[in-house]
Amino acid sequence: LLLPYYHVVSDRELPHFSWIYKFRSISQFKADIEFFLRFYTPIESGDILSHLEGSRELPKRSFLLTFDDGFREVADVVAPLLYSKGIPAAFFITTSVIDNRNLIGPQKKGLLIREVALRKQFPEKREMIDYLAGAGIKGSDLSSLIRTITYRQQHLLDDLAALLNFDFAAYAISAQPYLTSEQIEGLMKKGFTIGAHSIDHPFYSEVSLAEQLIQTRQSMEWLADRYQYDCMSFAFPYNDIGVLPEFFDSAFDDGRLKLSFGTGGMYRHFFPRNLERFSMEGTDRPAHQILARQFGKAFLRRP
Repeated sequence: LLLPYYHVVSDRELPHFSWIYKFRSISQFKADIEFFLRFYTPIESGDILSHLEGSRELPKRSFLLTFDDGFREVADVVAPLLYSKGIPAAFFITTSVIDNRNLIGPQKKGLLIREVALRKQFPEKREMIDYLAGAGIKGSDLSSLIRTITYRQQHLLDDLAALLNFDFAAYAISAQPYLTSEQIEGLMKKGFTIGAHSIDHPFYSEVSLAEQLIQTRQSMEWLADRYQYDCMSFAFPYNDIGVLPEFFDSAFDDGRLKLSFGTGGMYRHFFPRNLERFSMEGTDRPAHQILARQFGKAFLRRP
């Protein structure tokens, strides 16, 4: 079973994303799905669940495409391409950004890094570096310093934006980087799976077990209540590194959560219903080369 994951697919420069992460172009994505279809059989999240429950076998070679965060390109670009070919996919949504009510940390970082790069030398630069130094983030390269700001320090991003006179809320309204409620409903009507991806995208290794469970349960409950369906799947924001067995025991205890997904590549997680995925982004390599690297890493991990 292959579990590739993406965030966006686009031929446009995306100010909130292009400066922090390399994504696939439309032609690259089309080539990816042609490759997967040539050698693997597309399946749905429900097929995986049925397999884990012992009621069906998966095809010998199968794949499920997954997309994280809930960017608008999922509806504008990805879903039409997949729907035309009858390919299922699972979209994991960060609930606080639905309808562009907010920007989360990674997008704020991307926009600030872009502003710093475009302005080059500007009077506020020294003030921003000194401000971060006062918060314990020291160095001379402002863009690099912005990248190191943690989830717990997110307020620093808002303060830096204020120093630059950059309005995150205005950008969210004008650029509409995330999915709207109507777009999510449209994806569901076309048969795509909608899963949760936390409330506001923390590193789970940075927050307590109680906070991990709140982020997971409340994001699932919000989606279930808003769209009147059983939200049964969850994908960890960033990764599942440092998430302890106690989390999985508690999160799966009441039966509402059926499947979770990490980003650790091709290896079996200690919890059987937490499935690890691999990234198709961050490179221009074709799918077969990305897959070869993943198989190589998995082979080297074998005991």
